[in-house]
Amino acid sequence: MTTPPDADRVSYEPNVAAAATDKPSLVEDFIEIFYAPSRVFARRQRGGFGIPLLIITLLTALFMFASRSVFSQIFDAEFSRRTAKAMAENPRVTQEMVDRMRPMQEMIAQVFAYLITPILILVVALVVWLVAKAIKAKLSYTQSATITTFAWIPRVVSSLLGAAQVLLMDTTNVTSPYALSFSPARFMSPDTTNPKLYGIAASFDVFAIWYTILLGIGIAVIGRVPRSKGYLAAAIVFIVGIIPSLFA
Repeated sequence: MTTPPDADRVSYEPNVAAAATDKPSLVEDFIEIFYAPSRVFARRQRGGFGIPLLIITLLTALFMFASRSVFSQIFDAEFSRRTAKAMAENPRVTQEMVDRMRPMQEMIAQVFAYLITPILILVVALVVWLVAKAIKAKLSYTQSATITTFAWIPRVVSSLLGAAQVLLMDTTNVTSPYALSFSPARFMSPDTTNPKLYGIAASFDVFAIWYTILLGIGIAVIGRVPRSKGYLAAAIVFIVGIIPSLFA
């Protein structure tokens, strides 16, 4: 008996094809993404990410607000590191100039921190869409954004755990956001570690890897390609995300 040409495209979930006809439920999707992601992506193959993206943005902002007590000290440490380097490289930069810049930069950092989640999701969706084209996966930008949005849900858990650490642990010595992460950078010092190595180490966060795996599953299910191609595309997206760290 010959093997059907699309046999290697079958999802891990035996009922994923039937699930594609189910009416999407946000509650089910937000729960099942943790243990049955193929079914979630099958139900969402026509796209539709606006409300899930809004919920993810609001939840992340809420957890960040709960962590606001540690935000100022992290900003102070980062600002001091950067301005000390700027003053060392350019003698014309004075302490008075630095002091004038600080309030504005802190305000910008706070606003950016609350807006970064939807911006990142939409930008990564563009990368997913471009990479999908390269591997011959049939994805629209809307579908790519849907994949990226639902794959992001475990990272909301990361934000929750970050807030929990701020509330339950002594964070008086925290001077880097990575000190609360679940990556090797948690155990590194931002003052003594090479910035490139520090940024790359931070990229290998447990939840970032989980997110990448979900991207691969979503690309395979919605893009109708073998799971191996989905994971390849997700790995490329992950590597593209690391590139900015090389220019730290």
